Amino acid sequence: MEGRTYTVHINDACSTPISPPAGLPQGTVLSTTLYIADIPYPPDTQITLYADDIAILSQSWRPETITHRLNSTISQLLRYFNKWKLRVNISKTELILFAKRRPPNPQPLQFHNVTILWSNTVKYLSLLLDSKLLFAKHLLTILHKAMGTFLKIFPLLSRDSPLTIPNKILLYKLLLRSMIKYAAPVWSSTSLTNYRQLQVYQSTCLRVIGDFPRRTPISNLHAYLQIMPIRQFIYHLTDKFFVSCPMHPNPLIRNTELHP
Repeated sequence: MEGRTYTVHINDACSTPISPPAGLPQGTVLSTTLYIADIPYPPDTQITLYADDIAILSQSWRPETITHRLNSTISQLLRYFNKWKLRVNISKTELILFAKRRPPNPQPLQFHNVTILWSNTVKYLSLLLDSKLLFAKHLLTILHKAMGTFLKIFPLLSRDSPLTIPNKILLYKLLLRSMIKYAAPVWSSTSLTNYRQLQVYQSTCLRVIGDFPRRTPISNLHAYLQIMPIRQFIYHLTDKFFVSCPMHPNPLIRNTELHP
């Protein structure tokens, strides 16, 4: 905190003492809590916080109304940031308009005298959000990463591996399927086409794990290895999440509803 002196110690080496003009030590339990204790919550917008990531949300039939609300909220947040000497990373600030039908983009926002343009896709907490919330790009991205991981651990899953099938299944669940299921309740309403791509990936992994011939029916893979089809598994996670929402301490999550 301001007025204190800090040094970094690594083994017998010690850095030069410094006295930062503002801020809190990184990694301390209360750092984030102290920063956001009196953050403003303007009307007609929602502010969501995760560590030092902030998202501002507003909803209206008129894009111009959304722009006005966001500009007003940004102005209030800037005064708050200046008060506590917080610096915003402009390069990571993104703007997106969610709509079923794509209206003309409203005017861009000004943030710290920098123009923030409207984007078709933004990344928030490692989740790629597109303007129509189809999640095709997000799922394609994680499938690419998951397949790369699958190829890296292929020797552990193949028939020449000394691992037992239960251990191979455990590796699949912990390293491979876990990459796909990230934020599943958010994107679970995606199209059947996307689910088919996810199922192809899971079937490929299961055929290697069980050393099944290529033409083995998918239902046999699931039955023998006791793995849910990927769509059923994602729906199960989603149902479990929404059942737990009413008991969640975060009011934004507590008021989340599952719409059929």
